Amino acid sequence: MSDVGAVKTEIINLLKADETLQGLMGKDSRGNYPVYHSLVQHELHKPCITVEDVMGQAETSGLNDGFDGVKRYQWRHSVIQVDCWSNKHAEERDRLVVAVRKCLLRNLIGQTLYVQEPSIMALDETDVKPPLWRASLRFKVMHVLEA
Repeated sequence: MSDVGAVKTEIINLLKADETLQGLMGKDSRGNYPVYHSLVQHELHKPCITVEDVMGQAETSGLNDGFDGVKRYQWRHSVIQVDCWSNKHAEERDRLVVAVRKCLLRNLIGQTLYVQEPSIMALDETDVKPPLWRASLRFKVMHVLEA
């Protein structure tokens, strides 16, 4: 695995491929399932999911590095934030939260070896028109980085 960006890309691809999430979100105007990198420059389809790494750099953990005789590998951990968005109601947002959590906790992602139970925070904006329902899930992921 090259970096935390590769981990994030694998998570995005896994979420896009999840049939439960596909059924909850539908397709956006481009015909894609609306799982976006958080820095998208177009109007978001809602409901949707955005994914971002909240640590700019992965941190080397206290575990021993590996060496296979040719290459050295480092165990790394990163924090990946997955936001679930709805402009209809909190129940729709909550169904996305449950589906995202199940999807990521039941799947090992490529070189990602461990996905920790997320912290979840509601970040609703009910005073805007229309109201915006958002929940943020922060997953700690362990992965291997070639040194």
